[in-house]
Amino acid sequence: MTWRKKTDPIIKEHLEAQIKESYIHKKAYSEAKDPKNAQLWIAVANLSKQVFDLNLKVKFLEKTLREISGKKSKKEPDDDIKKILDTMQKF
Repeated sequence: MTWRKKTDPIIKEHLEAQIKESYIHKKAYSEAKDPKNAQLWIAVANLSKQVFDLNLKVKFLEKTLREISGKKSKKEPDDDIKKILDTMQKF
């Protein structure tokens, strides 16, 4: 039985998702001096990107809520909002 099968069921799905995501970059970390360490850094980078993307979404939602609460009339979103919307729709 592998260690992965013994992980807490609450985090197991997340663990498997991170392993799959990092496996996409196997060619890169296989060439590292310490592939295990490189794979961990790739997993950290994936998590960092996820946090960054979520922060973009939160900022967009906060800005939108502020605009909605402060205005009575509708207006076309500015270019920054359009960029954020495009980014969010890619998820």
